[in-house]
Amino acid sequence: MPSVTYIVAIILLLLLLAGLYRQMVIYKRHLETEATLNYFNASLFGKNTVDDILWDVAKNCISRLHLEDCVIYLLDEERKVLVQKAAFGPKNPLRFEIRDPIEIPLGRGITGYVALSGRAEIVPDTSKDQRYIVDDEKRLSEITVPIFYNHKVIGVIDSEHHRKYFYSSTHLAILEKIAAICSAKIGRTWIEEKARRQEIEVQLLHKQLAEFRLVTLKSQMNPHFIFNCLNGIYHCILASEIEKASEYLSNFARLLRMVLMHSEKNFISLREEVDLLRHYLKIEALRTTKPFDFDIQVEDGIDPDVFFVPGMLIQPFLENAIWHGLMNKDGDRLLQVHWRRLREGVLLCEIKDNGIGRAQSTRLRNSNHESKGMRLCMERVELYKALFNTTFNIHVFDLFNEDGSPEGTKVNIAFEISPGLEAARML
Repeated sequence: MPSVTYIVAIILLLLLLAGLYRQMVIYKRHLETEATLNYFNASLFGKNTVDDILWDVAKNCISRLHLEDCVIYLLDEERKVLVQKAAFGPKNPLRFEIRDPIEIPLGRGITGYVALSGRAEIVPDTSKDQRYIVDDEKRLSEITVPIFYNHKVIGVIDSEHHRKYFYSSTHLAILEKIAAICSAKIGRTWIEEKARRQEIEVQLLHKQLAEFRLVTLKSQMNPHFIFNCLNGIYHCILASEIEKASEYLSNFARLLRMVLMHSEKNFISLREEVDLLRHYLKIEALRTTKPFDFDIQVEDGIDPDVFFVPGMLIQPFLENAIWHGLMNKDGDRLLQVHWRRLREGVLLCEIKDNGIGRAQSTRLRNSNHESKGMRLCMERVELYKALFNTTFNIHVFDLFNEDGSPEGTKVNIAFEISPGLEAARML
């Protein structure tokens, strides 16, 4: 028969083994908890929306913590209700879908109470808690943890189980840490979303300001041009050139009508632009004291009804050629405008005059003189570049005879062009 000492030794050994086993279980749970938290911390990176974050938490709460049910709510502050945003278990029959989602008023039910109080709760027996609200089916225990951001409750993680007294302090500690990780990621997402919205608003504001400036520039160009035309008519009347004044006025009326019709458009068809320029040059030919010829050509293969260009953009270049190049020259005076395709998607307008050239023109003018029309034109070019993501290239060349004397000036204006409907959308 075993001695008492032997029995005591066996009992002590069993107690020691039981203690070691308990410590191993606790250590294992600790390792599982740390692994779960590390997983959550890593799994939430790369989630770009709040919904992505909440669905990731809901699904992984089940897979990692072996819970039966998990629903995550977000607080709708305006309506003071909790809205089901993500779930796992019976409430989630399909991927990223909640079956019969419900809303819980703030302060109602265990979930609403926790959201209002900001204190997590474990309800070991829901049958004894009058606050309990049945969602999809009745369960006997519940754990609810608030999600805080900036010291305010923004949502709730809620889980239920069919067994009483299922949830432990370990579950509570893990869910509270998960809620903290979730809160940090939601906060970063909201900050990033706010920054993106602000960036879009700033870009929109810059675009609106640029569009307003473009309209303002065009409105400045029209009075500048109209004043010059009316001044020409006035001089015709003073000189008693009645027939010339009548023809001038007739052409001016047609041109003014076209200018007003297109004043609010950023782009007009090439045909309309050619008609505008032709009327303009007729008026300038009547206004000048020295006659000049002009010729406008559109290269074969370019459909003037299909291609769209900025309205009256090249008019200041024509004005410069006439008044600073041709009017200071003796003999024949010729101004040529040639539209041609430079390459696919790029249209070139070539303006050539046989005037006195830039060097002599500068000597004849005040060196401090600045053409208002040219300045406004160049501002318009910069705004077109910014607003429509297009390119303009303007190059001015001096032309010379074989003996090296000035023979005029050539201006090449090349810009990207959108044919057909693509350009029509830009109107």
